Amino acid sequence: MSLPYSTAQRWLSPHRLGVYMTVTSGDSHAALELYEWNAEVASACLRDVGHFEVIIRNRYEERLTPHQSDWTAKSSPLWVAENGIEQTRRKQRYSNRKSRDALDRALQDAPQATPGHIIANLMFGFWASMTRSERESTIWTPILSGIFPGKGRGPIHDQMTKLNNFRNRLAHWEPVFSNTTGLEFQLRKFDELFTLVDNDVANWVGARSTVLDTIDECPVPGLSLSVSSYLGRTPTDAE
Repeated sequence: MSLPYSTAQRWLSPHRLGVYMTVTSGDSHAALELYEWNAEVASACLRDVGHFEVIIRNRYEERLTPHQSDWTAKSSPLWVAENGIEQTRRKQRYSNRKSRDALDRALQDAPQATPGHIIANLMFGFWASMTRSERESTIWTPILSGIFPGKGRGPIHDQMTKLNNFRNRLAHWEPVFSNTTGLEFQLRKFDELFTLVDNDVANWVGARSTVLDTIDECPVPGLSLSVSSYLGRTPTDAE
């Protein structure tokens, strides 16, 4: 089934469709095929990122609960903790307020929610914010650092932040072949982070992942991305 160009333009917007039209030299049918492939790659990546999101929030919960049993409550002492110089304290107050706001949003639809429900309702950005520089002494060093053996807070925060941005771009069907998305680089960094947190789970997810297979199905010759390895797999494994 073909879709008239005018309909596709109204659906996707001239700007969004134009990205695909440029890559396919103005062939509207090929542009829509590429757009569909892009959505399939994004969906495959989101599946794997979703598995990571589950494990990271559970690893964080395992560390946070023994330290502060009521940490899922916005009234918890964890979200007012501050120390150091005044400049650092200002940043800690800001981050603490943002965390309380996130917990409040997680409770909006279920005021009587259990801690487990609250954790499941928290966005990935909440977990990424836990490794901000001002939280090195209040959260990273005493609580979370053991989740990432041999790694400092800075590199982990950088990876978590980039993964959150990548996740958001995927969720909005942004072009995976663009320099902004940088799919090959993003997948490599995601692989490193997942493997660091739990190599066994990363390999289990990788064995079932459709990311490599879907990338190889790119309908535009020469556009397909080269990913040397991913969650324990190589392109040969995907064949």
